[in-house]
Amino acid sequence: MSKKRMYPIVALLLVFSLALAGCSGNNTSPEPGTGTNKERTASEGGTQAGKKVTIRIHLAEGEISKEQIESFEAEHPNIDLERVDTDFNKLMGQIAADSDTTPDIFRLMGASEFPFYASRGFALNLQPYFDRSDYFIADDLLDTTNIFRWDGQSSGKGDIYGFPKDWAPDFNLFINKKLFEAAGIPIPSDKESLTWEQVMEYAAKLTVKEGDKVTQWGLYDPLAGGIGLNQDLMLAQLASLGQSLYTPDNNEIVLDSPEAKRIVQYWVDAVKKPVGPSSLNSDAANFIDLFSQNKLGMMIVGYWFSGLLRSNELTKSHLDDFIMLPAPVMSGGKRVEATRSGTGGIIYSKTKHPEEAWTVFEWFYGGKPADERAKSGWGLPGFKSKVELLPRETNFDKQTYAVITDDLKQLSTLPYNPYISATAFSTLLDKYMTPVYFDKDTVDGAIDKIAKEVKIQIRENKDIVGVK
Repeated sequence: MSKKRMYPIVALLLVFSLALAGCSGNNTSPEPGTGTNKERTASEGGTQAGKKVTIRIHLAEGEISKEQIESFEAEHPNIDLERVDTDFNKLMGQIAADSDTTPDIFRLMGASEFPFYASRGFALNLQPYFDRSDYFIADDLLDTTNIFRWDGQSSGKGDIYGFPKDWAPDFNLFINKKLFEAAGIPIPSDKESLTWEQVMEYAAKLTVKEGDKVTQWGLYDPLAGGIGLNQDLMLAQLASLGQSLYTPDNNEIVLDSPEAKRIVQYWVDAVKKPVGPSSLNSDAANFIDLFSQNKLGMMIVGYWFSGLLRSNELTKSHLDDFIMLPAPVMSGGKRVEATRSGTGGIIYSKTKHPEEAWTVFEWFYGGKPADERAKSGWGLPGFKSKVELLPRETNFDKQTYAVITDDLKQLSTLPYNPYISATAFSTLLDKYMTPVYFDKDTVDGAIDKIAKEVKIQIRENKDIVGVK
């Protein structure tokens, strides 16, 4: 999982403006050839027979092995496969400069990042390729793959432009049973959701201090770097209450509704109590160390965390100390199981070798590497048929498998706004919520400032892509 990244907003807008001059509206695929990938020759793939092309795939270190690359190249002698480090700033610069070294396949955090890429025409329409594929069979795709659909205005419907590498409903809770017992808290049922109010109550009881120093935290959200207000949790908690974060036309953010204010105040209270690390109460240790060393009671995290616990030297010998719970619900609301990340990929709309890029894409996201990822338990596959490959050997495996298969029956797609990036929104929250945490501003004051800046950014980005 990637760490939260921060980039200057003005620079982002400038880069995207320049990039669009080179690829505006180019988000449709060339008409692919007929037959399956395995049947096509190098010349049919868009290159002269016998001439190699290089396909660059944008992945973090460890997401694809040297052995996998060598195996692929042995089976596809017309393609050299090159892994490129995931460097956002460099990628944006390459797109803006129309560089020949721009990766052919981008890695991104699907649910939160994909709409921003799609709205700018950076993603190739993969529907024609999916339609002819022997790997991506429509009836076998989990609903979560719809986060990579785009209809020209929003994600979740329309043609498909990408696919998850691995994903999970990201709002589950992993708990340390021993710390619950020590705090006198009954072990919650893994068949029913806690309320977020219960989560706060338990987090307070699980937080332990020695003098002014916190020695054990109650709650941690890895993608938030601790606890605090963030867009993903707001979207999920509002969805639990049947509300949205943005107006239907995506022109404005709605933070002054009673439901939104309730959620903002919830996280302000969490930071101030405190029940987890934050900008107000930092902790040098990362969430893996905190949880594996029995210094953290609850994690807001997806199924992929079970893979970490299975492999961690401090936890793999006593996995029965941990259980996975369904996503919490807002009091008076419904259960929402959704992904905010869903690490996946898209093919760049301006790749010079779309057929070869698809050959790599189909293999990596739908072939043997996808099977290997599912068997590892480090995330969920995008296929119904591959769910059964998840680990089920130990009691821990069986418990997490039972929860996750129930989650899959209740999946939702969160309505991210395609006209403001997750990174830009995170920057705004840090800018205006941090003073609230330090009692330098009020919740109402921060809400007003955030709403005004979000509206400006949405308008600027809509102007860039030519949307009214």
